Amino acid sequence: MVDVVTQYFDVLGGLLLDDIYSQLEWCVQQDNEQLARSGSNCLEHLVISNGPKFTNEIWSKTCRCLTDIFNSTLPRQLITWKPGDYLDLEEMTERRESGHVSLRRFPSAHSINSLSSNSSRLSRPITSDQRIFSALQIRCVVQLELITTIENIVFFPATAKKEDAEALALSQGDSISLESSSLHYYSFDQDQGMYSHISSSHIFQLLDILKESHYFARDFNSNQEQRNLLWKAGFKGNVRPNLLKQETLSIACIFRILFRLYRDESRQDTWPEVERRLTEIGKDALSHFLMLESDAQKESWVSLMFRFLTRVHSLNDERFRTHISHWYPLLCDIVSSDLKPELRSVVRRIFLRIGPVFGIYYSGNGESYLPNSSIPNWGSDWVPDPCNQGLIDGVYLEVIKNKLLLSSSFGDLFFI
Repeated sequence: MVDVVTQYFDVLGGLLLDDIYSQLEWCVQQDNEQLARSGSNCLEHLVISNGPKFTNEIWSKTCRCLTDIFNSTLPRQLITWKPGDYLDLEEMTERRESGHVSLRRFPSAHSINSLSSNSSRLSRPITSDQRIFSALQIRCVVQLELITTIENIVFFPATAKKEDAEALALSQGDSISLESSSLHYYSFDQDQGMYSHISSSHIFQLLDILKESHYFARDFNSNQEQRNLLWKAGFKGNVRPNLLKQETLSIACIFRILFRLYRDESRQDTWPEVERRLTEIGKDALSHFLMLESDAQKESWVSLMFRFLTRVHSLNDERFRTHISHWYPLLCDIVSSDLKPELRSVVRRIFLRIGPVFGIYYSGNGESYLPNSSIPNWGSDWVPDPCNQGLIDGVYLEVIKNKLLLSSSFGDLFFI
């Protein structure tokens, strides 16, 4: 059906698109992994194949469809489940209908809501924990599929893979100049996917979807008590359940979209909102990275933080100054933590750039001079930079404190 509509979209699009969205939404909501994956893939194919022909109204319907699917498949019961909980068929049916899906759920041999010929079972709750866990696992899979769907719609699948490969190459080659390689690292600036066809307001709707998915996964991963409870009950076998992929893939897609908007001259009207969102989620990501305790969580975030900080380093001076002034204390804390070599390298470059951008002058005799009247002038060759007033006094004190720390423990971070 999707192929037929794609081939004759000009004729059939206006007649069938609403029904097709409803059918695909119904497929994704089923407690059947293969059917859910197929629905997600068909939705992606439909949008990528016909996106250039979409009107603003159709894009609104598309974003609404994606939002409804995300909301209806978010495995919220992972956080609230207790032994003895159940899923009630009537409650599930009402929730489906409230989600603007006109099609009713039909029997499925793989669904936790399968019906029997005995109509009395409609009102009887399902009490099997394993059947509930099976349905929740499928929803976890669907969330990952939908994150990938959004990324593929906006940028095409090959774009993200190419960017990740270039990031990996950079992380493994410290001798490569970040300044010279950043031009290749941002080769995806050429419009690919549906990015150029989606309005800014619709892109922000997609960002909101990804943000909600990210915070849900992060809340679950931080809830050690609930994860242990599910683990002991047999959820996902012998491994403590986590949503690390959902947590990292969603925020990685958010960063990718925000930085693309930031470099798009045709969307300058969005830059204040992009700046606000990037400042907020960047600060939150840095704070969360510092609080990670398990090796598995840290490992999953290293590549993400490397790509994020590499993009930050490539910003122009004005934007770099704006964001670093909010994140500086967190970056200082990151310096003091145990970092992998690739991440340590990009943090070093960030601090080296802070010097000229904020007017902190590094002389040949190894002394640093801070342009603030409340701090002694340690050299006669220091020249104040008026642009540094955006950096508050507390940040300068952090510079001194961390300079002393680095001189004893991390001296090679800046001076090798």
